[in-house]
Amino acid sequence: MKKIVMSGGLGNQMFQYALYLALKHKEKNVSLDCSLYSYVKMHNGFELDRCFGINKLENKFSRWNLLKLRLALKSKLKTFVYSDLNCYDENVFSNNSKYLNGYWQSEKYFIQIEDKIRQAFVFKDIDNTNVDIAKEVANNCSISLHIRRGDYLGINIYSGVCTESYYTKAVDLLLSRMITQENIKIYVFTDDVEFSSAFVKNIYVPCQLININKNADSYKDMYLMSQCKHNIIANSSFSWWGAWLNRNPDKIVIAPQKWFNSSEENYKDIVPENWIKI
Repeated sequence: MKKIVMSGGLGNQMFQYALYLALKHKEKNVSLDCSLYSYVKMHNGFELDRCFGINKLENKFSRWNLLKLRLALKSKLKTFVYSDLNCYDENVFSNNSKYLNGYWQSEKYFIQIEDKIRQAFVFKDIDNTNVDIAKEVANNCSISLHIRRGDYLGINIYSGVCTESYYTKAVDLLLSRMITQENIKIYVFTDDVEFSSAFVKNIYVPCQLININKNADSYKDMYLMSQCKHNIIANSSFSWWGAWLNRNPDKIVIAPQKWFNSSEENYKDIVPENWIKI
């Protein structure tokens, strides 16, 4: 049996679960291994059950599993651990490795079962305050804009990618592509309120900072992003999924041309081809 190693925050868990569903669709014997969450603190822990009601029976938490997983990740044998290459790797469907370790950040892994993915990622337990914002979002020409700084500022591979210049150009480009210029409103989702508050003062259309969903409730920001008509994302799997789950057939998604501070080969398949990269 193949085991997908679950790790990271919500967006990365969603990519891993999407690969899991894609492997099951190809009739592969596969399960999820969530042992890492029992001893490593990662963001808000394992979130798929709380955010989407993903069956907890799929999650394998045990000391024995944890020991096997730690030994597996130390192994250099490709026949035992198959690691993500960052860019799309079709060999993941045919290799015989026991553990699949990585984030698998590309819709190419699961686009053939898009409907199943959308059915799996239906947000649960959305409170009245967020429902009211979602109704407002539905009634205007809404744009989500995700500014992620916080933890990224201390991680060299992520920091400095989505600059103030990127967001300014993204807003200008998106507005120039929109068919209607009426009732436009930008909803800003951020972990840096001070920076974002200063930034939006320079935006010439109405903006609103969404700052109500904290910690375990932060997934509700992704829900609200998905309800917007258009999306400007950060180099973040969190806002990637907010945009991908947006069902507006005419949506415009702006994404950063550069995803990591590394070779483009490492991220060339992350942004879908129908999104605009700048």
